[in-house]
Formats: sequence, C-alpha cells, structure tokens
Amino acid sequence: MTLEAFIATRSERWAQLEAMLSRSRRGRLRDIPAAELEDFGSLYRLAAGDLAIARRDFPLDNITTYLNDLCARAHPLLYRSPPARPRDLALWFATGIPRAFRERRRYILVSLGIMVAAAVAGWLAVDLRPDLRGSLVPQSGFDQLARGQVNSLPNAPLLGTVIITNNIKVAAVCFLGGALAGIPTALILAANGWMLGTIAEAVHQGGYDLAFWSLIVPHGVLELSIIVIAGATGLYVGDALLRPGLLSRGEAFSRAARSSLGLAAGSASLLIVSGIVEAYISPSALPALFKLLVGAAVGTALYSWLLLTGRQPAARSRLALDQAVGSGVPSA
Repeated sequence: MTLEAFIATRSERWAQLEAMLSRSRRGRLRDIPAAELEDFGSLYRLAAGDLAIARRDFPLDNITTYLNDLCARAHPLLYRSPPARPRDLALWFATGIPRAFRERRRYILVSLGIMVAAAVAGWLAVDLRPDLRGSLVPQSGFDQLARGQVNSLPNAPLLGTVIITNNIKVAAVCFLGGALAGIPTALILAANGWMLGTIAEAVHQGGYDLAFWSLIVPHGVLELSIIVIAGATGLYVGDALLRPGLLSRGEAFSRAARSSLGLAAGSASLLIVSGIVEAYISPSALPALFKLLVGAAVGTALYSWLLLTGRQPAARSRLALDQAVGSGVPSA
C-alpha cells in the first residue's frame, strides 16, 4: 500500500477522533454524549492499529508522528487510572514496597556486596597502615569516646532536619546515578563502605569499639539499609540501560526507572526515622547496651517488614494472575 492510499482510506476516521478530542475538556470525556463513547473507543483502537502499520511501513514519514500524537492524546482518556486513595497508599507502603524489595533481591545483594567489600578494604588499609589512624580520628575524638561524650545535642530538632535532608540527598543520588550506567551509584556505595571500614578500624585500634558502635548502630542499621536499597535501584536502572534486551535503550531505561521509583522513594521516606534516631538517641548519654538494643529492634522491624509482609500463598497468587489475564488487565 502506498502512503497516499494509506492516508486516503483512513483520514476520515482520524478526523472524527480529532473532533472528539477537541470536545473533551481538561482531559475528560464528560462532554461527549454517552452514545458516542463507544465510537470513541473504536476510533482509538483503529488509530492504534494504523499507528502500528505506519511504524512498520512509513517509519520516517510525518504521518507516523501525527498518529503517535493522536493516540497519545486519546489513550489516557480511555484508560485513566482510578484516583489514589489514602487506603491505597497505606496498602502500597505496607505490602508493595516489600514485594518490590524482594523482586530486586539480586541487585540488593550486589549493592550490599559493593559496600561490604569497600568496608573490608578500608579496614585492611588502616590495619596495614596504623599511621593513618590519627588522620581518620583525631585525638580529641578518642578523648570524647573515652569519656562517653560522643556528641552533643545543642539543637536536636535542627540537627535531625540536617541529617534527614543529607541522607535523602545521598539516597536520591544513588537512584539517579542509574542514568549514568550506575557508575555514580557504585562509587557512593563504595565511599560509604570505605568510610565506615576505615573509621571502625581506627577506633578499634584505639580500643573504643563499644562507644563507637553504640553511636553507629541505633541509626546506622536503618540508614545503611536504605542506602543499599537506593543503590540497588540505581544499579537496576543502570543495568537496564547497559543491557536493554529487545527494547531501545530509552524505553528500557524509562521502564526500569518507573518500576523502581516507588521502592526508592518509599524506602527513602524511612530516613526520617533514621534521622530522628541519629539526632536524639545515637549521641545521647543513654547506656551503650540500650542503644545497641534500639538498633537491633529497628533492624528486626525493618527486615521483618521487607522479607515477610505482602506474601501470598501460591494458589492465591495463581488465581489472581489468572483473573488478571482473563480480564485483559496486565499483571504487575
């Protein structure tokens, strides 16, 4: 079929769809009579079929761009998602994030592996070069650890706000680093691990392990876990960009970023809790054992939520999948 024949036999129905779109206000079909709504759906489906033909036979012609724009305008009018409700948000947070976490488990392990490897390397570097200890932790820091004065709380609310903001920035950079093939993400994970390993070994050589870990563990279990999760989302996006499979790189990147955004943003919201703990509990004069127990309780709650909630029996999951396929609704 020639381009002229293709346009001549279909332009009338494209014009009808254009007219209906021009009558819709604010992206809604309320101004279109109910009797014409079925025609709108039919015209959209025919236009989508025409777009597929145009992409195959006339990929570089303006008609393909026109049809793509026409379908892009009509699609959200027919397939509008239901409005979000508070109950849906709570359900997503309770079960959606843990499911997304488990789906990304391979990238979670890679992200954790990068941080742990860097921490071990940092520990060994200071162990082999004890002279670096003074440059990592000054003598005044060891004096504070010896007296149990690991920090002061002149303005805990302000300190908490600064900590939360900084941690969210780090998590955001970890996620956005996927746009650069995940290289910035890997570097941030390695830098966090290296810093923890070097300082931990420097403190260990000074003999102040209990004071140090009672400062780090209460908030660090949650904070570092979230950084690892953010790193995993960035690595997943970077992997999709490097290995798009049958998709174009742009499409693979877009899909990976959209599917990971919920996990990254949802887990990052927990940095508010981490910042509060870091401002009020970690540097406080509370007994070291109590602060370690706080960290253990936070870690237990976090991983119980991530690993155990949102699971469905196999039969129930299969039934839900069959119903989704049978109804024509794509399963997540």
